[in-house]
This record gives sequence, structure tokens and C-alpha cells, in this order.
Amino acid sequence: MASFLPDILALFFLMALVCQRLGVNLQLPNDAYQLLTYVLLITIGLKGGQALAYSANWALLGQSISVIMLGVLVTLVAMLLIGTFSKLNTIDKTTLAAHYGSVSVGTYAVAISFLQLREIEFEPQIALFVALLELPAIIFGLAYLSRKQGQKGFDLRTIFAHKSLALIVIGMLIGALYGEVAEPMVKNLKPIFAVMLALYLIHMGALAGQRLSDLSSNHMFIISFGITMPVLGAIMGLTLGYWLGLSVGGLTLLATLAASASYIAVPAVFEQAQPKANIAQALVASLAITFSFNVIWGIPLYAHAADIISRL
Repeated sequence: MASFLPDILALFFLMALVCQRLGVNLQLPNDAYQLLTYVLLITIGLKGGQALAYSANWALLGQSISVIMLGVLVTLVAMLLIGTFSKLNTIDKTTLAAHYGSVSVGTYAVAISFLQLREIEFEPQIALFVALLELPAIIFGLAYLSRKQGQKGFDLRTIFAHKSLALIVIGMLIGALYGEVAEPMVKNLKPIFAVMLALYLIHMGALAGQRLSDLSSNHMFIISFGITMPVLGAIMGLTLGYWLGLSVGGLTLLATLAASASYIAVPAVFEQAQPKANIAQALVASLAITFSFNVIWGIPLYAHAADIISRL
């Protein structure tokens, strides 16, 4: 019976979404949600930094540059699709593309849990790639809009001051600096990680259910783009992962990152830097459509594709 059901974490998300549509609001209080995100981000950063302490080398520099270019490529492909198949203005087109060129740490956390439940190993440097992929789309998008609007530039503090990136980087630095010393902390966080992630997904499912009501007159394009773009992103991620020689787990995670869309960092930055941007529309696409697709269907699909590719 269980084999016919979605992944257990996806079911938490799906049930909360359905409950929200039925009028039962399962969203967590803001303080509780903030605590969950802090725990998830710090845990991911610590584990990645701890592992990187034993695997840092010159090859990692080349991989990092390749991953940054992946973020730019995904953003450009998103802009091409949006420009070709929609009538969005320049600001909204760039804002939506930046959401998809960046990454969702929540989706990444679900993918990690998916792999761990199946005892599939993955490369430690993937945690570094999460931090690296947060930035290219934001910098590219803001630079592009600044040039279009005749501005001299933008304040980098609006990017680097965001807490999601800061928490991952803090965790990675501490994990990398202290290595085995950080092991007790990582072990203590591990038993509650899955439960915290389930609660996080309940909150996000309820939020996605609420956001579905915000679909505008562009709803057909937003729905189509929100499903098509993650598949294209996953293909790009799988291609780069295969070229880098990643394992099945690494391929799955890189594909998931390339397929995900930001709904935390990018909205916060663009809302401040580009007040006229339609953030609500981008959030409907990235959270209500793409996050839902990835959690329920996408991650298992990317894992299956990674398994096939690894046999080539």
C-alpha cells in the first residue's frame, strides 16, 4: 500500500494544502516558522561545512565556478521563456526569472531527507552549492534592471544582509572550522530534523494553498511556467552534475537545486530594491506551483533520472 503513496514528507505538504483549500488554516505562528527555518538552515550549513573540512581542494573551485554559471544560465533560460510566452513588463519578467535562477533551501532540505530515508549518499560540497546558487540570479537581475532604468548600480547590502544566506554561511563556516568538534551538535540536531521539516512543510502547504487564490489573469502562463521551468532546470542541473562526475545523490540534489525557485531570499531583496515588481505573482509561481510540483512529483523524478544517468 505504502508504495502507491507519495513520499511521506510530500504527504504532509499535500494534506496541509488540501486543508487550507477546505478552510482549515494550518499555518504556524510567525515566531514558530522563524524558529523552524533557523534550525533547518543552521543544520544544513553545519553538516555541509563539517563535511567540507575534509574535502576542500582545488577541484572544488572549478566546480563552484561551474555552479555559479549554472545559476546564470537558468536565469537566462527563464527570461527567454517568459519573454517569449508572456506579455510581462521588464521588471516583472526579470523578477520572475530571478526567483527561478535562485534556489529554495526548503526544497533542498526535502531532497536531503528523501535521500537519507533511502540511505543514498551525496557529496558534501552540495551544501556549498546552495549558498553559491542563492546569489547569481539576484545580482544578475538587479544589475539588468539597473541598466534598463539608467541607474548606476544597486546596494549589495540588500543581497548579502539576507538572513537565509547568512545562516547557511555561518553554519558552514563553523562546521568547516571546527570539524569533528561540531559533531555532537550535528548529532543532536539530526533526530529532530525530520520532525521540524514535517512541520515546516505543513506550514508551506497551508501557505501554498492560500497563494493559489492569488492567481491573476496570467494564471495559465504562471501554471505552465511553474511546471515547465523546474523540469528544464533539472535537466541543466543533471547535465552539469554528470559532467562533474557526481554520484546519484549529488546528481539528485544539484537537479533539485536547479529546478527549485526562491520564495524567501529573492522576494525580500526585490521587494526592497524594486518596489514596483509584482512579488505576489512570482511567489504564486515559485511557492504555490513550483514548490508543490517539486515536493510531490519532482524530487522522486529527478532521483530516478539521476539513477539512470549514473549508469551511462
